Amino acid sequence: MTVALLSDVHGNLVALEAVLAALPPVEQLWVTGDTVGYGPDPSDVLALLRERGALLVAGNHDRAVATGAGLELFNHHAADAARLHTSWLSAEERDLLAALPETAERAAFTLCHGSLRDPLWEYVFTPGAAAACLERAATAHGCCGHTHVPAFFGGDGTPLGHVQPGDGASFDLPKRALVNPGSVGQPRDGDPRAAYALVELDASRVTFRRVRYDVAETQRRIHARGLPGILADRLAYGL
Repeated sequence: MTVALLSDVHGNLVALEAVLAALPPVEQLWVTGDTVGYGPDPSDVLALLRERGALLVAGNHDRAVATGAGLELFNHHAADAARLHTSWLSAEERDLLAALPETAERAAFTLCHGSLRDPLWEYVFTPGAAAACLERAATAHGCCGHTHVPAFFGGDGTPLGHVQPGDGASFDLPKRALVNPGSVGQPRDGDPRAAYALVELDASRVTFRRVRYDVAETQRRIHARGLPGILADRLAYGL
């Protein structure tokens, strides 16, 4: 069985559509948080992921948009975008976001947005943070997002391969591993292409993928909806 692992779509419908179009046949779709925030199309992104039967866990932007929690921790551009998203979404959509679980278990994986130490807010950049996250998993493996940078760590936190921005880096899963697919809607590793991963459960293998999307169209939509201009500008550089 193959799973598509996505994270940090951030209301970027154009990028999400490009990723979904590029996917091979997959049995499940897992999204590790921050479905909304930053981008121009939060409602359409939510609708498309629900239509595809995606498993969603909560990210810090999802919670902020739904309830206002954590807005004081955002920079002013992120906070302004979150408030706009709150005003655009229906009560039903906000309730859906508010009800998302902070963690979820599927097969041999535990999913969260940040870390199992702090599911909404901790960034896992270091081996120590990765090891501490996996120590709290009841499953063999973990999936996270939040950093917007693809990463692959072993059970003791050792990086198992430097995931280059390029397409197609593939690794066998060891006994324990933590997988971050990078960001669909707002990459921050210097590559503007949408990032995602494919997890082959039977073969115990993960492949990191990138796909080009129409960045200019997302930028146009960001400006048209009155979101902060910096959120459009950074998409061109993957920063």
